[in-house]
Amino acid sequence: MKMNRHVCRRIPLCLQNMGFNFRHCKLFHCNGVLFDQNAVTFENILCDENKLRVLKALQKYDLPSLRKVTVSGDHRKAAVLIPLCTVKGEPSILFMVRSNKIPAHRGEVSFPGGMMDDTDHDLITTALRETQEEIGLRIPREAVWGSFQSLPSRVNGKTLVTPIIASIGELQNHNLHLNKTEVEQVFTRTISSLCDRKNVGSTQFKRGKLPSLKSGYTLPVYLGGEHRIWGLTAITLHMLLPILAPGLYKFNLSHKN
Repeated sequence: MKMNRHVCRRIPLCLQNMGFNFRHCKLFHCNGVLFDQNAVTFENILCDENKLRVLKALQKYDLPSLRKVTVSGDHRKAAVLIPLCTVKGEPSILFMVRSNKIPAHRGEVSFPGGMMDDTDHDLITTALRETQEEIGLRIPREAVWGSFQSLPSRVNGKTLVTPIIASIGELQNHNLHLNKTEVEQVFTRTISSLCDRKNVGSTQFKRGKLPSLKSGYTLPVYLGGEHRIWGLTAITLHMLLPILAPGLYKFNLSHKN
């Protein structure tokens, strides 16, 4: 699979209403064009410079308080891959719909991923292996941008799921080979559509199974496409988009007791 870096096409502006300090704008070059590193746009969002900024943000990232759990030896480990890609040059994210033939999570939208095997070197290995097994994409390790802290599963919190971010370049359909036992189909959503406020909403639940969720919780939900994106996949998206697309993703999730 050819791994192309997304081409940045135009010069974004420092905008006062986005809180930029003109005296401290740090600039970088992307394919010969000068950019303000604060001005992330949909055109430069997959550039190497934004990758470096995302890596720094991941190092400082702290999970929302409602999703924090104490890791113990009883927890099982799993990983999912968030595949950043382009579709006809448009920055997008790849999702899959799980097969109705599997016992759990049937028909749900998810990212590629699964449980960690004893032979996996680490959770990045898990995410890359599962992606190849489920949808046929062989993604090199150097395509990985970084990872979030582990999240508890929505079922009972006994499984900790680690989201791994990778940029896979222009998506080529002939490189996709779905394992029909596990995957019904794949689809993509443009990052711009996921950031569009009219496509993002929330669902409130009165009570959760985890001790930290007994007072209820609210989860994001993404509409505007063929498939509704909700659950742990939506939570992961809501964690990703503010650091991948600062200033472009403006949805604030709030919970009313």
